[in-house]
Amino acid sequence: MKRWMKWGLGAAALAGAVYLFIGVDLAPHEEYVADAVEPDTATVPLPSPTAYGIVMEGRKLLEGRVPSGSSFSHLLAAQGLPMTLVNSLVEHARDVFDVRLLRAGHPYAFIAPEGGGLPSHFIYEVDPIDYLVFDLQPDSLGVRQGSRPVTFSEHGIACTVTGALYNDLATAGADPALAMLLSEVFAWTVDFYRIQKGDVFSVVYEERTVEGERVGQPTILAARYSSAGTVKDAFRYGEGKGAQYFDDDGNSLRKAFLKAPLKFSRITSGFTRKRLHPVQKVFKAHLGTDYAAPYGTPILAVGDGIVEQAGRTGGNGNFVKIRHNGTYSTQYLHMRKILVRQGQRVQQGDVIGEVGSTGLATGPHVCYRFWKNGVQVDPRREELPSAEPIAAAERPAFNILRDSLSNRLDESELASAHGRLVNF
Repeated sequence: MKRWMKWGLGAAALAGAVYLFIGVDLAPHEEYVADAVEPDTATVPLPSPTAYGIVMEGRKLLEGRVPSGSSFSHLLAAQGLPMTLVNSLVEHARDVFDVRLLRAGHPYAFIAPEGGGLPSHFIYEVDPIDYLVFDLQPDSLGVRQGSRPVTFSEHGIACTVTGALYNDLATAGADPALAMLLSEVFAWTVDFYRIQKGDVFSVVYEERTVEGERVGQPTILAARYSSAGTVKDAFRYGEGKGAQYFDDDGNSLRKAFLKAPLKFSRITSGFTRKRLHPVQKVFKAHLGTDYAAPYGTPILAVGDGIVEQAGRTGGNGNFVKIRHNGTYSTQYLHMRKILVRQGQRVQQGDVIGEVGSTGLATGPHVCYRFWKNGVQVDPRREELPSAEPIAAAERPAFNILRDSLSNRLDESELASAHGRLVNF
């Protein structure tokens, strides 16, 4: 090899060694770690606990329930508050709350200093949601209204009747109060005395909870009753107290008359042209329907009208007769007590008397009689008039709501087949 080539190769090798030494990091690698920053906890103080919107730091809560026979002044005086301050507080509260309306059994509380001394606040719970806070401090004497946060939730359930509807709903996981509400929704279209085992009620309802506990009654948004191939739907439409229930076609479920004068009972004798009288022991017409119920059960007016008669006869006992219009009248016999007077105007659902056994009766019941154009007829066989249907202008909005609620009823029935409650 020529001398100059040897020198070139040597120089290249030397240059490579120098680059390796200078340009390449042969030391062990260490990963970069950012410096930890300690949180400045001093700048984020923990909030003090509160009760009824009042900071409780340095204070304690004394809870109880209003005793029977107690009053606002008794409760405050028992805590050592002078009557002059109590009287002033009553005057301050006059436009907000009448302290005479305190009810036995309702929860109350005092907020007082931890170290002892007169309480600074008195709280009275009107119901599970609303409460009143009375400021007992002389320089800020007064009262304010408060309320707990309410959570609204919608549920759906389908329940097959096996016995008492109340128990069936509870077993299915729903609020059993729905049984009473269903009887009101379908009061004009379903005879609850003829419900059979195997009938199905499907319900979509809204309930309120406060701190995880149910409060008040649920609101039925839609309901369906299925019996022997017959299906009756009910859809709630409207706002607040003006809301009513309508069928698929937008016709009101509210008939001119209730199906029966009692909310719950049993039929012991129907309308017939020939019946063996239980007292007289002879066959004669029974132009009414007997509903047996315990003594004192409220008897309801089945429709709006004027009390035409309120008195007593030998056979009828204490009775009331109501004229509803030029076509219809109703009569209620064997009352223990009459609670209306002749000439009085009554509304559908008003209590007009109590179940008894006066007159020719062998036990407590009400004999309900119904006249149409002056002739006694069986009301359970009559096609009774409806209230106003959905207005034409409201029909599109109603149809949208109806279809949505109908789908939820379907979902509830499907879920029921798998034994579960639907949460929408």
